[in-house]
Amino acid sequence: MNHTTDSLVIGMRYGVRESVLHTRLESESVLLDLDSGSYFSLNSVGSWIWDRLMEGPRTAEELIAEITEEYEVSRESAERDILELLRELVTHNLLEPRDR
Repeated sequence: MNHTTDSLVIGMRYGVRESVLHTRLESESVLLDLDSGSYFSLNSVGSWIWDRLMEGPRTAEELIAEITEEYEVSRESAERDILELLRELVTHNLLEPRDR
């Protein structure tokens, strides 16, 4: 299923851009975009999602399935939150669409 949610395509794979560095600070992550010099922070769940993306490109569907297995969260809530996070990460050029 490849339907669009704003500029985000549910079935498209997204991967971390090579110009983004990250580090973990306890349960949170700090991201640095070397191209823009901008810093970003992620809470513990955002960090968990970032870790999955660091393992390799993922679709929103894959992330939703993984997070509902890991956490006690409804599919609807997971979908809403993951799409919001992915939209933010793509908007700030931290993620990019990938073929694989």
